[in-house]
Amino acid sequence: MKKIVAVVTSALLALVIWRILAPNNSTQPMQSVSEPKAVIDVQIQQPDVASINKEPATSAVEMSPFQLTSTQKAAKVIASNYRETLRYAPYSQPLSIHDIDRLEPNRFVPVTVPNSDLSGTIALALNKYRFTYPEPIELQLTGEGISRAKVIVSLVDEKNKILFEKGLSVSQGQANTKLPAKEAFNGDIQLKVIADVGGDPITIVAQAKYVQPSAKLVGLKYMDVQDSDLIIALELEVEDAGIYRVRANLFDGGKPLAHLVTKSKLANGKQEIALKAHQSVLPDLSNDLKLMTFIVERMSSVPGERTRYGESLITEISLHAADLSDLKREPYKPSDKERASLQFLEGMAQQTPL
Repeated sequence: MKKIVAVVTSALLALVIWRILAPNNSTQPMQSVSEPKAVIDVQIQQPDVASINKEPATSAVEMSPFQLTSTQKAAKVIASNYRETLRYAPYSQPLSIHDIDRLEPNRFVPVTVPNSDLSGTIALALNKYRFTYPEPIELQLTGEGISRAKVIVSLVDEKNKILFEKGLSVSQGQANTKLPAKEAFNGDIQLKVIADVGGDPITIVAQAKYVQPSAKLVGLKYMDVQDSDLIIALELEVEDAGIYRVRANLFDGGKPLAHLVTKSKLANGKQEIALKAHQSVLPDLSNDLKLMTFIVERMSSVPGERTRYGESLITEISLHAADLSDLKREPYKPSDKERASLQFLEGMAQQTPL
């Protein structure tokens, strides 16, 4: 009985937390992907305890103090983290040098495997994780004792269908090559390298994403100040209409300031989408503001549809002309939905045993 109650309680808490913290998939422009949703009414049907445990059904379920304490602890931690998050606008979150996932969102983590006698390792690395046609794939294989090797490219869902195969030129335990773009590279791809190490075949497999471009980020259209926000409007050339999410990192010289994100429904052709930087992440004065690390994403709009990515024709946008003196230096005010979500989490953390 207690196990079932614990499972139901954990499931309810997980579902509510997910609804609070999950990305907002609405199509409204200028809305952060990380903006929490309002708490919704969730009804979970009580399982038929009598039929499962062969015990009489009861009209009320008692929760043990241990189970409630665990739930309280989880809610307290989440409420505390969420309260801290709401100090900043969800579309304009502070960024530090430790946020590697945001500073290097397309970083490929090398794959390593031991050789047959465990005396060393073989490593396979790509120059990045996600590619946009017609980009080549840069591949590097390293490891002592490699005499020859080849790479086989296929789709993850069709591993037996070879799309491309190439022998690698090995010198002093290392091979570097560029794989040419292929229109057949579309989706999740697998790169299987078979290396000969001291007469033993060693197989090492890596996966990456290769997509056809859905939009191109052309550049800056204009900047403006609206109350406590610096508006940075960008121009895109959209090839496939849909819901787009754009991310970028804001720097002051070499210092990371904020991770900016926005979302909007865009039609085909030249379109505009605007990022916002709240005053809480901006310095009082700067002549070296710049945007970098652009991610253009066409989001899935129907079940089963794959997320697609666009490309940026620029690597950096200088914002030195931004006049920060017109910003209203007012703290971010959470929305009604955000406050309701926080109150709900704080309420869960303050529950007392029955």
